[in-house]
Amino acid sequence: MKKLFKFLLLFVGFFSTFLLGFHFGKEKLKSRIPKFQDDSDRLV
Repeated sequence: MKKLFKFLLLFVGFFSTFLLGFHFGKEKLKSRIPKFQDDSDRLV
């Protein structure tokens, strides 16, 4: 039973680390893309 809890804790730790890295990686890519769509909305 103790091994199961260790495994679950390790699995949740790796999964949350993956999700955080994925989220911040997307934010980094989004910051590189110029916002042409927002500029066109202001003109209308």
